[in-house]
Amino acid sequence: VFSNCAQAGATRTFVSTTGNDSNTSANCGPLSPCRTFTAALSVTNAGGEIVVLTSGGYGPATISQPVIITAIGVDASISVTTSGANGLTINTPGNVTLIGLNLHGEGVGSNGIEVQQVGFLRLYNMLIENFTQGVDFDVSGNLFIDNSRINDTGIGIVVSNVSAPAAVHNTSFDGNGRGVLVNPGHATIVDSSAEYNFIAFIVATGSITLLNDRVTFNSTGLQTDVTGALYFANSLIANNTTAYHISSGTTMAGTSPGTSLIAPGQ
Repeated sequence: VFSNCAQAGATRTFVSTTGNDSNTSANCGPLSPCRTFTAALSVTNAGGEIVVLTSGGYGPATISQPVIITAIGVDASISVTTSGANGLTINTPGNVTLIGLNLHGEGVGSNGIEVQQVGFLRLYNMLIENFTQGVDFDVSGNLFIDNSRINDTGIGIVVSNVSAPAAVHNTSFDGNGRGVLVNPGHATIVDSSAEYNFIAFIVATGSITLLNDRVTFNSTGLQTDVTGALYFANSLIANNTTAYHISSGTTMAGTSPGTSLIAPGQ
């Protein structure tokens, strides 16, 4: 257990594979970095930043304050080896930004990112793979994902709160049971791709909007259930076993502006 009762904490802290968690006494400074995110979080002030200095694994952690974690130019990984455990658990009413982290579930992890409470969660340049769920977002905050990859999970992103809006840009969903599931909530997915999933995009209640997306080589490309609505424009839907499945009482439609291509035979 780490405590910051003995010191005021720092606005910017650092972690490194050569660091030591006893350096919490020095607030995980650049010349005395800590070894794990858990230790650095214990001495990082609300709204502060944790900077990853070297490539390596930094362990699962719980984020309970607004923070930015930045890993640029290094391979900063979190590997889950305990069955049912999460990579990162977020439980703060403030904003959290994660940049450049690689989360590996090793086939036993539950959620890559488990969101219990958040104001605005921003994920940039992330890799999330081999979890039961990549991002479990069932709160009323906001979610934005950019330039990321979510692969080989049971479900890539789960949005399950009627007040939860999720925006995704330039992100790939490959080899998942379901790429994105909304039930309920709202997701807008732009300039992204979904390939080799069992179902690429599925909405049960709420809505999904697709723009400039590629949906190819999935068992089912698009699916609506219960009362869900799915809208798409300027998208390519091709070479799926089933292009789309529309349940009674749901809505699926192409929207203006733009024309989508559902390939012949689809």
